[in-house]
Amino acid sequence: MPVREPRPEFALSPGGAIEMAPLWRHAVSQRLRELAWCSLSPPLLAFLPTDDAGNAIINGNAPGHSPAALARWPEGALAAWQRWLPAADPAALPPTIAELAAGLEQQRVRGPSPAPSLRLGRHAERLLQFTLEHAEGLELLAANLPVRRAGAHGVQTLGELDFVWRDVASGAIVHWEMAAKFYLLVEPATHGAPRGGGPGAAMLDRHCFVGPNLVDRLGDKLDHIVRRQLPLSRTPEALALLGRPVDRSEVYLLGWLFYRDGVVPQSIGSLGIAPDHLHGWWSTLPDWLAWAVKREGSRWYRLPRSAWMAPARVPQAHTETAEAIHEALALRFAETHHEKNWRREAPVMLCEVEPAGQPGVWRERTRGFVVPPGWEERARERIARPVG
Repeated sequence: MPVREPRPEFALSPGGAIEMAPLWRHAVSQRLRELAWCSLSPPLLAFLPTDDAGNAIINGNAPGHSPAALARWPEGALAAWQRWLPAADPAALPPTIAELAAGLEQQRVRGPSPAPSLRLGRHAERLLQFTLEHAEGLELLAANLPVRRAGAHGVQTLGELDFVWRDVASGAIVHWEMAAKFYLLVEPATHGAPRGGGPGAAMLDRHCFVGPNLVDRLGDKLDHIVRRQLPLSRTPEALALLGRPVDRSEVYLLGWLFYRDGVVPQSIGSLGIAPDHLHGWWSTLPDWLAWAVKREGSRWYRLPRSAWMAPARVPQAHTETAEAIHEALALRFAETHHEKNWRREAPVMLCEVEPAGQPGVWRERTRGFVVPPGWEERARERIARPVG
């Protein structure tokens, strides 16, 4: 399993600034790492998809609409945010999902009250909203704004605008649709052809990236954002809510991509994947163990979904040997109870950890998914389904 070795801690931010030892990786506070990851980590995409004729996809495919674009920060606002964030007090930053869950448990004891969502996507939205509210040079105009249309049969909800903000310097009104995603690349079945994009390898497209639960595909998600969500800000109903037209509609997409045994296909750039996107590996349990036991000095940590975003820092007591992880996952993937099918069928994210230079603390070195038996075959069936 030739997993790529981690590169020096250089990262390209969405605004193009180069940083050494990025905050989203090295900050001690998980709150700070997650907020930095959400606002400063490398983007997944370098460019958006095109249609069959090679033309850039236009919002709603209607004449006069601006082309869909990738999110970009105003340079001045980005620079100010990069100065502000490292000095921020973690206690004043949005709590982690684990902290929110603990708070909800306390609320149950005290009595019912409105509860924040613990879903990873909603948490990412909270972090980006905090950024837009606190970044100098930006004015947040709306967040999670429902757009509704009245008709003969009642009121229809058309959708929701994730974020609308104003660039104070230029006055431009910008609409962002956000998604934080984790996709595994599953190459189509080929008879004897190599993986990784060499001669004779299968043709790849964005629908070959699937979520670990096999529900979501990168190609479908992009199509939904570009064709359905971005045009929403240009409807008469949205204009009436905002009181002003939107100048730009952009995709704010971040996350991690995972490759079989860590081998990144040579042709991945042609799909619009950014050169410096965050990525890891995925493997079967036997293949992972064969590689993991050779990693001298490494220990392992089962990363809960609530902590998938930023690289992990964990107490040594929470880490395990490769052999212990293998035993636990073998039992999990052999689960026979019908009500626990999800345990048997769901991939598990692990991170390889190394000493962090602080007593008793280990930090993430690599991350990836160990998939259960049969998952790869089900994934190939999923990517083969028609688009749309």
